[in-house]
Amino acid sequence: MRIAIVGGTGGLGYGLAVRLAAAGEDVVIGSRSAERAQSAAARVKAALGARLKGSVAGGANAEIVKDANIVMVTVPFPGQADTYKAIKSSLGPNTTVIDCTVPLASEVGGRPTRMLGVWEGSAAQQARSIVGRDVSLASGFHTIMAATLEAIELSCDQDILICGDPEARKVAAEVVGFLPGARCVDCGGLETARILESLTALLIGINGRYKLHPGAGLRVTGLPL
Repeated sequence: MRIAIVGGTGGLGYGLAVRLAAAGEDVVIGSRSAERAQSAAARVKAALGARLKGSVAGGANAEIVKDANIVMVTVPFPGQADTYKAIKSSLGPNTTVIDCTVPLASEVGGRPTRMLGVWEGSAAQQARSIVGRDVSLASGFHTIMAATLEAIELSCDQDILICGDPEARKVAAEVVGFLPGARCVDCGGLETARILESLTALLIGINGRYKLHPGAGLRVTGLPL
């Protein structure tokens, strides 16, 4: 499986690249700058060492999505719309897009525990308005911290909440399965994304108050194992 991570040079995108490459997947990191993406790919290889089971490469965003089975978009919210406009024409007909964007107020100088209002309702719904309904789209991975993903020696040990198109949710569940200790929880249609995205701000606040590192996660109780 070829997984492209758009905006994978830092934060959540970089952490996902580390975990997915360790799980044996073929990962391609994207950035507006191909050189930055290639540098991030080299960092992933160095961080994993002998744990590297898949492949890691880097390139410009519009190039890396062309042959990808899955495209994960992890860019900061202010650049989300422009990013989707740049990659839209390069998305293949069988590509699944997983949007991980969170409209945190800190992206525009506010507090990371507050959310920005989005006209469409959520960042994922904004993505839908740009790529259209022909693209299979899911939203998720909002509650797993980048530091948790980068701590490769630790189990992820939490639930990953996913919403979106039915087939896209199935694909996203496969990606969750590559993260040791993580479990996918199906949260329904894309309209739920505004709730899932806000959980990032909630966990950031909890991490700060309790001084948690690498960070808190979520577990949904009562579900069958």
